[in-house]
Amino acid sequence: MKKYLLMVALIATATLLFASCGKDEPKDKTKATATYTMSFSQDLLDAASIIIYYKAENGRTSFDAVNSTWWTKTITSDKFPAEFGVMCNFGTKSETELNKDKYNLYCDFSFSGSTNRGANYSNNKIIIIDEKDVAKKRVVGTLDKYNGKKKGFKVSENGIFTEADNLKFE
Repeated sequence: MKKYLLMVALIATATLLFASCGKDEPKDKTKATATYTMSFSQDLLDAASIIIYYKAENGRTSFDAVNSTWWTKTITSDKFPAEFGVMCNFGTKSETELNKDKYNLYCDFSFSGSTNRGANYSNNKIIIIDEKDVAKKRVVGTLDKYNGKKKGFKVSENGIFTEADNLKFE
C-alpha cells in the first residue's frame, strides 16, 4: 500500500511539474523604446516660438514648447508597428520683434531606438533647418518654409526599423 501511495504521489508531482512548464506560460511582451534629441540655435529660439509635436507612448501625439537650445524625450511602446517621430512647429515672430539684422536658423534631430529583444537603430543629425545669415525681413518666410516638417520611424515587433516621414500628428 505504501508503494502504491508513493507511486501515486510521484505521478501527481510529475504531472504538476510538466503541466506548469511549457507553452501556457506567458511570453514577455515586446517593447520598443526610442529617444529623440533635438538642438536649436539661439537665433532660432530668438526668432520663433517652437512647439515640438512628438509620438509618445503607444503612438499617441503629445507636444512640448521649447525654450532652450536642447530638447530630448524617451518613449516606450508595446503597440506594433510602433510609431516614433517629431513634427516642428515654428511660430514666427513679427519683424518688429526681431532685433538683429541677420539670423542663423538651425535645428537638428537625432533618433535612436531599440527593442527588449535586442534590435537597435540609430539615425544621427538629421537637419531640420540650416539657414545662415538670414536677413531680418526674410526670417518669417524662411521659418514658414520649414514649419510642419516631420521626421519619423516605425518599428515592427520583430525589430525592423523603417523611416516613416508621413506620420499623422493629431
